[in-house]
Amino acid sequence: MFALLVKPAVLRSRRFAPLVNEWTKQGATILQSHSIAEIRSEVEELMSGSSEPVTVVACGGDGTVHLLLNAVVGLDVRFAVVPMGTGNDFARYLGLKKARDAIEVAKSGVTRNIDVGHIALKDESRHFLGIASCGFDAQVNERANTYRGPQGTVKYVVALLGELRALKVLKVLVAIDDSASHHKVTLMAIGNTSSYGGGMLVCPQADAYDAKLEVMRVAEVNRRTLLRVFPRVFRGTHVTHPAVTMSRASRVEISGEDFPIYADGERIGLGPAAVTVLPAKLAVLHER
Repeated sequence: MFALLVKPAVLRSRRFAPLVNEWTKQGATILQSHSIAEIRSEVEELMSGSSEPVTVVACGGDGTVHLLLNAVVGLDVRFAVVPMGTGNDFARYLGLKKARDAIEVAKSGVTRNIDVGHIALKDESRHFLGIASCGFDAQVNERANTYRGPQGTVKYVVALLGELRALKVLKVLVAIDDSASHHKVTLMAIGNTSSYGGGMLVCPQADAYDAKLEVMRVAEVNRRTLLRVFPRVFRGTHVTHPAVTMSRASRVEISGEDFPIYADGERIGLGPAAVTVLPAKLAVLHER
């Protein structure tokens, strides 16, 4: 049984709507809710009434993946993704570039248990599959979410140029596993997978099957340095810059002044935050 989470924009798309309609004619169910609790309730109802495994499918971008993940994590379901969004970074990590090919993987692929990230804030917690971030990166996301024009990487770059004028530095205490130290941070990214923003390899060595998170920290830099280093993120070569520190951890705690935390491109809330990895938490469909 297939349960599809599809945003209204996808159902209106000339490119993707026919694929979704074709799938529903074959028996797939479109989930009607768009809140975490209600989606979970719908999926649980489908599970209780089905004698076959339920495969939940995020038909969209990373925001749809994030929403569906948080609705079903911990349930005995299979998770699939069909890239129908703008960034599609998690689908890209799985090697899924075309929607029709991804549908076939959802139908006939094999499952492999993947790590899931978890963010705990003071009064909020959330799971993620991609990258959690704070600092300049999150500030850019805050600005990008106010734009109605360009999408994907273009939207991110436009927001980045706008946010440069108000470049801020976070003064935080960072604890990576058992080691804690104070830092002035331009941005931090904690990756379960390698990219965000439509292919920016922020955490290029992140491996969602090794029970570790890749931590990328950029020290205090000026606007000129940030602009000079930024293009290297598309190749993942920014990691060799002297202002960039890379490490691996199973737990990262960030405390200090209030600051927004983002994950999978979605606003989670305000720090401080504790970010951990949950090994092999989710059964995800891959190509055979």
